[in-house]
Amino acid sequence: MIKLSGAISPYGQEEETVDFGGGAIPVSIARVFTEFLKQDTTIGIQHSLKKSPREILEDAIAHSEWFKGIVLSAAFFEHFTSVILKRHTNGGIDNNSLNLRLQLLLRLLYDFHLVSEEIHSKMQEIKLERNKLVHNPFMEIDEVKARGLIENAIECLESMGVADVP
Repeated sequence: MIKLSGAISPYGQEEETVDFGGGAIPVSIARVFTEFLKQDTTIGIQHSLKKSPREILEDAIAHSEWFKGIVLSAAFFEHFTSVILKRHTNGGIDNNSLNLRLQLLLRLLYDFHLVSEEIHSKMQEIKLERNKLVHNPFMEIDEVKARGLIENAIECLESMGVADVP
């Protein structure tokens, strides 16, 4: 346990000590994030839109950024699946208002026959690995497995027709 006075914590402000690995964010870090978010973020958005999902994931592989690659793979699945389902259902499935979990989005994508069983299975595997990583930030990452998952993510995005969308 680490004593963090003035920490933002899911355990409450009254506690004298909090488990740093359990979700506490020191106020000093929160202030940095707050200042960053107050800045004009359009620069960051424009920069990120210059690269396609394929390029971003290939960069993650090239720089051995396994955590980043797997987490972004799942984020790309969520974003593009939401867009595809909204289009496919003429707005009937609008994730902006429904706030569906990735598990259900992937299932709907498969149920509407918008991806094959093989692609759906690969997407599920990547989602499960993402969940393990984000809920256990100190977990060891098998580089060979991570590379394979990110490469599979690129294949999944290709099958959805969005791998090269900036």
